[in-house]
Amino acid sequence: MSENPQDLNQEHIKNKILNAARDIISKEGVQGLSIRKITKTIGYSPGIVYHYFTDKNEIVETIMSEGFGKIMASIKSVQKNEKEPEKEIKEVFSNFIKTTLKYPEEYKAFVLNDDPAITKRISVLDKGTTEKRPTLIALRENIQRGIDLGRYAPRDPELTAQIVWTSISGLLIRLILEKNIPEEQVNRLIEHQFEMLFNGLLAYN
Repeated sequence: MSENPQDLNQEHIKNKILNAARDIISKEGVQGLSIRKITKTIGYSPGIVYHYFTDKNEIVETIMSEGFGKIMASIKSVQKNEKEPEKEIKEVFSNFIKTTLKYPEEYKAFVLNDDPAITKRISVLDKGTTEKRPTLIALRENIQRGIDLGRYAPRDPELTAQIVWTSISGLLIRLILEKNIPEEQVNRLIEHQFEMLFNGLLAYN
């Protein structure tokens, strides 16, 4: 069955609004986004934008959800390694970093934002967070599995997941801020960071 031309047109308009919003966010941050700026960019009336989105917050939420969806897809593509969970976690974060580097300005705009609504969505350090965020749930499960297998040193799995995630995020932010780091150097940095992390994570007999 062919798609309805009207549906295709509506999807085109919605994507145009979102792409304009992404461009504004990448240049001015979330605080710089407004319906007025979106309409000026795409040449539509505010009424058209409000037909598809309730307000600016819904646009931001949609962009965040799409971004996290791409990241989750890159993480879920990694096969579970039952015997050597450290290899799994390394592949997960390599995929995470490389996927996020395709959308550097968006990631920076959200992660370096102190808006309460956004920080609530992306926070990782609160107690119990690893039971709420899908990425942290997967990381905590990996760490607990590694401890049970005797591959990882017996440490608090939630705190360990939070520190590992924070360390990876720190490298990612530096890669984004310093820009245009050659791929070879990116790979070397990722490799060395995991080597350093695993020195503290792995159990030694």
